[in-house]
Amino acid sequence: MQTTMILWGLVLGTPLAAFGAVCAVAPERARRFAQWFEGSRAVAVALALAAWLWTARELDTIGIDVFDMVLKRFTGEVWYLALALAYLTIIWMPKNLPVRALAALMMLFPASLFRTTRLLVPDGGFAVVHVFVAFAYAAAIVGMYGMFYPWRLEKGLGLAMRTGPGCRAFGAGLAALGVLLVVAGFFV
Repeated sequence: MQTTMILWGLVLGTPLAAFGAVCAVAPERARRFAQWFEGSRAVAVALALAAWLWTARELDTIGIDVFDMVLKRFTGEVWYLALALAYLTIIWMPKNLPVRALAALMMLFPASLFRTTRLLVPDGGFAVVHVFVAFAYAAAIVGMYGMFYPWRLEKGLGLAMRTGPGCRAFGAGLAALGVLLVVAGFFV
């Protein structure tokens, strides 16, 4: 269990800490990276494919009879549907797709994380695991918003990174959150 939480801390915290550090130290470089990310077709394809395959995995293992009745008529159907939907998403929704696909992953990871954290949450009081639970809920909310309004997330990030001092403050906050998640993983 401890190793799993260390892994979650590293997977969730490292990208936040790295991007936050770049924002804090080199705002112009961070702005260029954000613009590249928002317009990258390769990132869009990779994240959209990852999001649809992860969705297929969740639907394949969730065990809800209504879903299974529709999605498991023949072996592998849910996986074929995920690949087809990924392809259609990539060709029909290229605008804002990197941010939209990242938002989808932000909605998907809490289910996997909660499979571990539910075993570690105490009956009462605060525990370090609550840092992960709170982060997961916040990420899911941002992910839901980003699925419907990815251009607003892009605009919000642009506003946060518009000036040097603003970008540095934003980066310091992200880096602190990332470090908190990494360290919390070792103390759960």
